[in-house]
Amino acid sequence: MLDSISIVKFFLLGVIGWITYKIFIWPYYVSPLGKIPGPPSDNPIFGNLQSLIKGAGFTEPQLQWVRKYGNIVKYNGLFNKPTLFVADPKIIQEMFSNNKSYDFVKFSNKFAIALIGNGLVFAEGDDHKRQRKMMNPAFTHSNIKEMVPTFIRIASTLKGLIEKEINQGNSNINLTPFISKTTLDIIGLVGFSYEFNSLTSSNELAEAYDSALNGPRSTFQTGVIMLSNYVPFIRDIPVGNNLKFKNACAVISRISKKLVEEKYKEAENGELKNKDLLSLLINTNKSLPDEEKMTFEELKYQIMTFLMAGDENTNVTTCWALYLLAQHPHEQDKLREELVKAFPDKSNYNPTYDEINSLEYLNCVIKETLRILPPVPVVKRVNLKDEIFGKYFIPKNSEIFFGISVLQKSTEIWGPTADNFDPKRWLDPSLSVTNLTYLPFLSGPRVCIGNKLALAEAKILLGMLIRNFVFQPIEGFQIRKRAFPLSKPEPYLGLAVSKVES
Repeated sequence: MLDSISIVKFFLLGVIGWITYKIFIWPYYVSPLGKIPGPPSDNPIFGNLQSLIKGAGFTEPQLQWVRKYGNIVKYNGLFNKPTLFVADPKIIQEMFSNNKSYDFVKFSNKFAIALIGNGLVFAEGDDHKRQRKMMNPAFTHSNIKEMVPTFIRIASTLKGLIEKEINQGNSNINLTPFISKTTLDIIGLVGFSYEFNSLTSSNELAEAYDSALNGPRSTFQTGVIMLSNYVPFIRDIPVGNNLKFKNACAVISRISKKLVEEKYKEAENGELKNKDLLSLLINTNKSLPDEEKMTFEELKYQIMTFLMAGDENTNVTTCWALYLLAQHPHEQDKLREELVKAFPDKSNYNPTYDEINSLEYLNCVIKETLRILPPVPVVKRVNLKDEIFGKYFIPKNSEIFFGISVLQKSTEIWGPTADNFDPKRWLDPSLSVTNLTYLPFLSGPRVCIGNKLALAEAKILLGMLIRNFVFQPIEGFQIRKRAFPLSKPEPYLGLAVSKVES
């Protein structure tokens, strides 16, 4: 009969054997993905993740892999788990099509779901279809046109604050907090009639949001966030960053609940007349049959969905556009010439929705920024069914990253200057762009519902800034691209700023 020591030995041997199999045998000799070409693993624990997290300035390891191994690449994730990276336009077309889109679900990101819940971003299948159908009327052309005066008003506050910095002798400016607070103030108003006023004062919800999403994050902290997707209890350990994150989520949940409750009461009394997105949703929701309505929780989740999508994407796009224009002064001058012609009196910058969209070179600059540096460079999915990609068998429940940024730098599609910032490429009539080759807002049933709102806001902000200021690099200051979770400027967007003289 086995004694307790022998049982412990057998158990430990079993654990060691299982770990050896999962890390050193299964990825290379058993998994069907092992047949797909890709880079060798850097580390048996972290695979190739350290290369992806750290990067090297603006180097994208995935772009180098695709150019070396082809449009379907296998790399190693946490614990050497085989992970797929795809930058093939035909495969991406199929995956994002109406027929297949819901066969590829979003990976259960515990960090993001804890923050924004199962709103439109993370809803799947019939829940997503129901939420999407109900939300579409809020994002009509006419509703977005009515938001433009709010964009301009907040952008004017931003302009005044930058002018104040320059007048005080501060020409080298950290623009990240200014732009982040601007887009937050805008989405607060057009999203749910909430006055953040974060550009000029402190605010509990703004501080909680910033703490949860934008705090300093080391490689180790990023690794912990990624590990928590596989070992959820890590997020429950009551230590520094976990406690800060939980406290921030609690504040966000409490205020979001209060906002929905207040608007619900107004709607019940027939007094909800606002045109913000949440008010439009609640009024629409009230008129729907029960089976099509959003629950109270789903409406609450949309507040953080609006914040994440409406604030972060526009914030990141505007920051990168300024960075690229500072690096390419000729393009900046060309854009400013267009803006000066359209708005000779810079103190009267008050474009309508149609006027801002008629500015040809401004459109080109925004499109090229989204091509070179999209806010979401990769999209992660898990396939619910076995698939065939090219000549490779992809078993169900595989982790698949679709490379938006890499696809948009394909020399086969965009030519030999694919890596270059060149806004005038969008004026070339021979350029053939489809929703297979240019995907900053994705495509198909899960295309970004607020893409027209985000584009209008980014154009208004960039137009205001370039019409009033000249942006140049700060000598000796290096800006990198954060790889995770959004491709933000790191450590921040620092530029030398001067006024445009009339």
